[in-house]
Amino acid sequence: MFDFWIILTACLVAVNSSLLGSFLVLKKMSMLGDALSHSILPGIVIAFLITGEYASILTTLFSAVLGLAAVFIMNLLSKKGGFQKDAAIGIMYTFLFSIGIILISSLAKNADIDVECVLFGDLGNIPFTEGIFVSTLEIPKQTFVLVLFTIFNLILVLTGLKGFNITTFDPLLASTIGISVVFWDYLLLGLTSLSTVFSFESVGAIMVISMLVIPASFANLLTNRIKPFLLIALSFATLCSVLGYQLAFLLNVNIVACISCLMGCALLLVLLGKTRKSSIKDH
Repeated sequence: MFDFWIILTACLVAVNSSLLGSFLVLKKMSMLGDALSHSILPGIVIAFLITGEYASILTTLFSAVLGLAAVFIMNLLSKKGGFQKDAAIGIMYTFLFSIGIILISSLAKNADIDVECVLFGDLGNIPFTEGIFVSTLEIPKQTFVLVLFTIFNLILVLTGLKGFNITTFDPLLASTIGISVVFWDYLLLGLTSLSTVFSFESVGAIMVISMLVIPASFANLLTNRIKPFLLIALSFATLCSVLGYQLAFLLNVNIVACISCLMGCALLLVLLGKTRKSSIKDH
């Protein structure tokens, strides 16, 4: 069961992040997802200093509110401040991430949280964390929370697929027929904030960012239809999580870094293969 809980946790993070990241990439908002994964850090640290727990209702509340506030301020800097959108994103996420690192290094020195934990999480120790009993089965608390959120996330996204779809590909048409683009955008970013909060302790910032961007980018090379796109992104992220863990075990290296590296290599190989085919046809 040791390997099972680690792989399951990684796969749950993969499903949530790649599903939401698909819409972020299609809407050309992938950097906003990266910014959210950094911006929530001060909320996590502040809630931890208050409660002494990583995973609490207060942690979720603080982090989600901070993530949405960061998005609001980024839009404000872009629209009212005259900053380019990428500059506004860079300003906010580096500012908030720096605050989080300062809080960790100054106020949480003796706590079980450090910069390495922030970047790579603690995926290898998932089986040793506090468990929740479901009948006679003991499930690690972080995994259990991710299972519940994954079910909630899948139901919400799949039932709202039409709204996400039309506001992604034709926001002008959506506004014309009375569909609120702002509502669906903030729903997507709110779910991304929650997904990042629930994933952060297990896998850290690196894997969250890579899962938000790389699977969707991989799917984008293979199809332009939304349902196959989502299926490819989720399958790719899940497969890389399983294979990445096995590879990390064989090489005795960090699991999260290995999974992220494997995804990057697979994306590069497909891109090179596609480029080579195009060159042959052109020739």
